Amino acid sequence: MKLSLFLSLPLCCLHIATAQAGQQTLIVSPHGDDRASGTLRKPFRTLERALAETARHPQDTTLILLRGGTYFLTQTIEITGLKNLTIAPYDGEPVAFTGSCPVKPGNLRKVADPAIRERLRPEVRDRVRQIDAAASGIPLTGLMPKGFGRPSLPAWSELFIDGRPLNVARWPNDSMAPIGKIHCTGDIPREQKYGIGDPVFEYREERPSHWKSAEGMWIAGYFAHGYADDMIPVRGIDTAARTITAALPTQYGFMTGAPWRQWYALNLVEEIDLPGEYVLDSAGGRIYFLPPENTPMKDIRISTLETPMFAFTGCSNVTLRGVAMEYSRGMGVYIEQSDSVRVDSCAIRNLGYAGVCIGRGDTGSDQEAAGQSASPDGTPASIGTLQNRTYNDVLFNRRTGTYNGVSNCYIYQVGSGGVNLGGGDRATLTPAHNYVENCRIHDFNRIEKSYRPGIWIDGVGNRISNCEIFDAPSMAILLHGNDHTVEYCDIYDVCREVDDQGAFYYGRDPSERGNRVRYCYFHDFSSAHRVSATYHDDGACGMEVFGCVYYKAGTIPVLIGGGHDNVYRNNLFIDLPQAIHIDNRMEGWGRNMLDPGGIVDQRLRAVRHTEPPYAAAYPELARYWEGTPRVPRGNAFAGNLFYRVGRILNGSPAWADWSNNWITTDDPGFADPADPMKGFVPDARIYRMIDRFAPIPFERIGCKLPDIRTVQQ
Repeated sequence: MKLSLFLSLPLCCLHIATAQAGQQTLIVSPHGDDRASGTLRKPFRTLERALAETARHPQDTTLILLRGGTYFLTQTIEITGLKNLTIAPYDGEPVAFTGSCPVKPGNLRKVADPAIRERLRPEVRDRVRQIDAAASGIPLTGLMPKGFGRPSLPAWSELFIDGRPLNVARWPNDSMAPIGKIHCTGDIPREQKYGIGDPVFEYREERPSHWKSAEGMWIAGYFAHGYADDMIPVRGIDTAARTITAALPTQYGFMTGAPWRQWYALNLVEEIDLPGEYVLDSAGGRIYFLPPENTPMKDIRISTLETPMFAFTGCSNVTLRGVAMEYSRGMGVYIEQSDSVRVDSCAIRNLGYAGVCIGRGDTGSDQEAAGQSASPDGTPASIGTLQNRTYNDVLFNRRTGTYNGVSNCYIYQVGSGGVNLGGGDRATLTPAHNYVENCRIHDFNRIEKSYRPGIWIDGVGNRISNCEIFDAPSMAILLHGNDHTVEYCDIYDVCREVDDQGAFYYGRDPSERGNRVRYCYFHDFSSAHRVSATYHDDGACGMEVFGCVYYKAGTIPVLIGGGHDNVYRNNLFIDLPQAIHIDNRMEGWGRNMLDPGGIVDQRLRAVRHTEPPYAAAYPELARYWEGTPRVPRGNAFAGNLFYRVGRILNGSPAWADWSNNWITTDDPGFADPADPMKGFVPDARIYRMIDRFAPIPFERIGCKLPDIRTVQQ
């Protein structure tokens, strides 16, 4: 069964039901005519035409039905101010929107340029193909800096063949090389150190000395800290000195010595050696690639659209259902200042950017600061500097609206995060009730890695439920704000590259309270570096974690970095070398965060923590500065199972309250000890050994969509 058919099966009778209800129904077809009447016999050709007709009858409830086929987009579909609208496929027909240009297989050529052929490896020289995009009228956008602290922006022009994204050629192919001796760190923007010069470091391997040219070369990796990836252009290589000179600084400068301080090269013709690798020559208007194996190459696309495919602004009760959004440089859907806009049962895939963004990003422009749109034509362009904006402006209101959400969607092979979910007003603690539910999100960091999570959640009172998040180099969920709920999620195989990061992560703002994580399954994380399942970083406070399962969940499954009032109850810790880490960093290296005028002081003053609504909602926050705030307090671990755990706590027991926990190497009563998600037998010992242990609803945990690999068969 094809994925697109599966997604639209529930819609088979939708047009019949609405027709019987006497609602306005408009039909769109790739083979229609915008001068037609929009009926089944005379459909419109474009969705924009149907939307214009919808706007002429604002009092009506409208159903726009899309006939099967591919709809090519050269600009965003703007949906502004509409109400009571559903956009869905007609009678279950597969519908796809694409932001790409097709390439005919007949336009592929062998490489003829002698200079390029000389750089190609002999074994692939006659197998590599080139696409003359410029000659075909296809614009190419070149590689651009990506990484920690940089704006999150649409991707470069990517090449897709038969439904798969190709990879920019790299060396090493499946690993990274250690950074050698540092000759120059480069500027260090994070420490406001400028004028140092270009970064220069030594390489240790032989392969870089055989590259014939550094033209078009980029490097990527973790140049200082294991949580901060970067990708920057190269100025040159000195094969005599065995040094590489980068053309841009990186946030923390270059460092060496730690195992995660590694680099790899990108976009070199010499390194096209694996099927499915390509090099982008945007200046010459060409792409060179080694064709992937076991594929007919019938469908070849180059992504071109930079702006979102769909943008909803000022809408109410609008649903986009059952379509695929694919092959684009930009994001799939953007929602702003709307209520009850829902993206449901869609496949969002093969994008160079995030899948969905609910709420404004930040461009750092004067217009954005004034609350105006990020672009002259009113089309939101990017998430931009949102990470920096929320760090520096804790009350930033993203103007999302309420009850907007993403449900029952597949989101995969996207460039920089799955769903960016905002909403609510932190100044007043007004919730937005926006949500992501029952979505399968994976392979979401093809281009931007660190701090581009499967789901970013901020604001107040939003929800993540029943999502399956996996296959990523970095975090699954990043949280800012208050009173959010994360529940029934299955999170695994994330944080595969990073050091000092968590699958679920938040921190450095003790006013971010009232958040709950419950009934989530954290399992099977990398142990190559320091990886946590739930990470309360730098003084994070006031979260409850209840009924979660930690199974083979990294090197530090729970990390509380100096914070207060974090409560763990009724959780299972299984097969772990260590369960919990608590430290007093606010007395040590993080002491300046709590100094007068420091970042904690700034953030508590911003929310007026001693006044309502914060003092009323979180009475303990109003007393934050009383006593010894630098020492962890109010943390509690009660009613938890620790089964086959090597070390329960790294830290002082005095930094948390401990009660009613059971530590054992004996079977606590699992139905299947090899699979904790099969739950406990009815008379399991855990119910006797832990007083009032609440049964965990194992059957409700995880995404209820069919596995994508099964659906595609």
